[in-house]
Amino acid sequence: MSGDVARAGMAARDCAVRGRDRGLHHARPRVRVRKRQSTVAMQFARRDGSRSRRSARALPAESDNESTTPRPCALWPYRRRRRDAVLVRDDNRYAWPLGAPFAAATAAEDRRGRAGLPSGGCMHHRIRAAGCGLALTLSLASAGASAQQTPPAPAPAQPATARNTEAAVEAEVTRFLESINIALAHSREGRYEQADAAFAEVFKHPAFAVLGAGDRRVALAAAAQAAAVTGHMTRAIGLYRQAIAAENTPDDWYRLALVEYDLKHYEAAADAFVQLVEYWPESLAKVNSDILSRLQTELPHHSEQRLTLLRALYAANWSHRTADASPVWFALVEMLVERGRRDEARTVVKRIVDPMQLVRLRIDKRFDFLAQDGGWATDIANASRRQIEAQREKAELAPRSLDSRVQLSYALLTAGDNAAVLALAHDVGQRSDSDYDDPHQRAWLMNTAAIALRRLGRGDDAVAELERASRLTEDGLPNVSQTINLASLYCSLQRPDDALAALGRIGSDLNAYARLVVQNVRLCAAEAKGDRRGADRALRQLSEQRKDGPRVYLESLLRMQRLDEAAALTVELLATQDERVETLLWLQEFRRPDPLPGDVAYREARKALLARADVREAAAKVGRIGRYEVFGSGEMD
Repeated sequence: MSGDVARAGMAARDCAVRGRDRGLHHARPRVRVRKRQSTVAMQFARRDGSRSRRSARALPAESDNESTTPRPCALWPYRRRRRDAVLVRDDNRYAWPLGAPFAAATAAEDRRGRAGLPSGGCMHHRIRAAGCGLALTLSLASAGASAQQTPPAPAPAQPATARNTEAAVEAEVTRFLESINIALAHSREGRYEQADAAFAEVFKHPAFAVLGAGDRRVALAAAAQAAAVTGHMTRAIGLYRQAIAAENTPDDWYRLALVEYDLKHYEAAADAFVQLVEYWPESLAKVNSDILSRLQTELPHHSEQRLTLLRALYAANWSHRTADASPVWFALVEMLVERGRRDEARTVVKRIVDPMQLVRLRIDKRFDFLAQDGGWATDIANASRRQIEAQREKAELAPRSLDSRVQLSYALLTAGDNAAVLALAHDVGQRSDSDYDDPHQRAWLMNTAAIALRRLGRGDDAVAELERASRLTEDGLPNVSQTINLASLYCSLQRPDDALAALGRIGSDLNAYARLVVQNVRLCAAEAKGDRRGADRALRQLSEQRKDGPRVYLESLLRMQRLDEAAALTVELLATQDERVETLLWLQEFRRPDPLPGDVAYREARKALLARADVREAAAKVGRIGRYEVFGSGEMD
C-alpha cells in the first residue's frame, strides 16, 4: 500500500517534529499500538537480575545500547505499552538500583553481617541518635499522660533506670534500623509489593523525620521506585520530589522525569529533564536517548517547555546513542524561526545532517534565509551517503546494539542500497539473541529487509520475511507493528482476505494512529473485494479520526478516487502551520519502485492531485515541490 499505510513500524520520528501522523515507523516514536508499557516499569524491572533495557537504576550506563530509537516515518510502532507489564533487563551501571548512598550503606551492613558483627556504620549512629530523641519524646509524652492521671511522685534517678532507658533506646533504634533494612532489602530483591508496604510503616515512625538528609533520600528513592513499579505512580512522584528535596541527585530527577512521562505529564517530565541536563550535562551519555526524542514530539508544539528542553539539549551537546539527532535539531530550528530568533537558528541548523530533515528545510519557505549560510544547502544524495557512514560508525562502536543496525538499515533504504540491507539482515540472522542487548529489535531489521525485498521485485520473499517478523513478540507481547505492515503489504498485492486475516491477529488495543492505519487497510481490502458498503464505512471512520493522521485520511480519499475532497484537504493542511512541513514532504517526488497491483490506481490518483492548479498554488505560497534522488524514509510503496 502507499505512503503512511505502508510505513507501519517504529522509527526515529524522523518524520519530524510533531507527534501525530509521522508514519508508522521507527523504534523509538514508532507507531505504538498497544497501551504503552510503563516507562518506569521498564526502567525498574529486571529480566535476569543484572541487566535491563531501561534500568531500575536511574541513569542507564554508557554501554547500554537500548533501542527504542526513532525509526523513519514509515516504521513507527503501533503498540501502546501496557502499564501492567514489567519487562526489561537492568543494565544501568550509573548507580545502584537505589543510588550510590544505598549501595555504600548496604554494602557496609552486609560486610558487618558476614563478619558476625552487629549493625553499625554512619547510618546506624544517625538512626541511634534519632532513636534517643525519639525515646525522649516518647518519655515526655508518657510522663505528660501520667501527670493527668496520678499526682507526680519524686523518683530519684537510679542507675538501673538509666540503663533501662538506654536499653529501650537501643532496642527502638535496632527495630527502626531493621525495618529500614528490611524495606530496602525487599526493594533490592525486586519484592516491590512488600517494599511498598514496609516503607509505609518506616515513614510513620517519628524517627524518620530526624534522619540525615542522605539517609532519608535513600529510603524515599527506594520507596518511590517500589511505588512506581507497583503502579502507584502519583505516590511515586511525591516520594521522588521528597527525595530530591532531601538531597538533590541526578538519579532522582531522571526517575521523576520517567514517572511524569509515563503519566503523560509531559510538561512536568520536560521540567525534570531540564534540571538534569542543565546541572548534570555529563549524565546525558547515560540517559535513555529515545525518551528524549519522543518527549519533544509529545509536548505541545509551541510550548515554552519544549523550547527550553530543546535548547538545554543543544547547549549540552546531546547526541542520540544509536540514531541521528537531526529530527530534534530540526524541531529546535523550527521553533526558533517561529519566534524570530534567526541568528540562533543559523547556529543550530549546522547540526542537521539527516537527508530527510534537509529536505524539510529546502521545501518550506520559512527556512529560505538559512540557505545563505550553506550549512544545509548540500546535495541530498551526498547527505544520504554521509548518513550511512555515520550510522556504520555507530554500529561499529556498539557491537551489542541491534538498534544501531536497524538505524543503519534505514539509512541504506533511503540511499536505495537494498543489497546492503539484505546483507546486514543476513549477518544479524546468523547470530543469536544473546549476542545483543536489545534482541527485541530483530523484528524491525526483518521489517527493513522486507522493504528491500519488495523494492527488488521479490514480493513473495517480502511477505515471508514480514510473516516471520510478525510472529516475534513485541515488547514481550504478541506482535502488532509488523502484523499491520504485513496486512498492508497483502492489500497492495491484492490479497484482501489475507490482509483481513492478518488484522484479525492484532486485537483492539491500539493507539489512535494505528487504528487509523487499520481502517485504511480495511478500506483497501473492501475496495479490492468490491464491497462498497464496507469501503464507505471505513472511510467514515477515517474521516471521524482524521486529526490523528490527516495524511492517512488523505491517502484514503485518493484510494476512493475522491480528488476534489483530497485537494481541499491538501490545501487546508498546507495553510496550517503545524501540518505544513509534513504535508509539503508528502507532496515531494522521491524515488519509488514500480507500484504493486493494489496501488496502481492510488498512484494515478496521487499524480492527478499533484497536477491540480489549486494544490500547486497552495504549495507555492508556503513552499515548493521538487524531486529528490533518494527514497522516502522506510516506505514500502
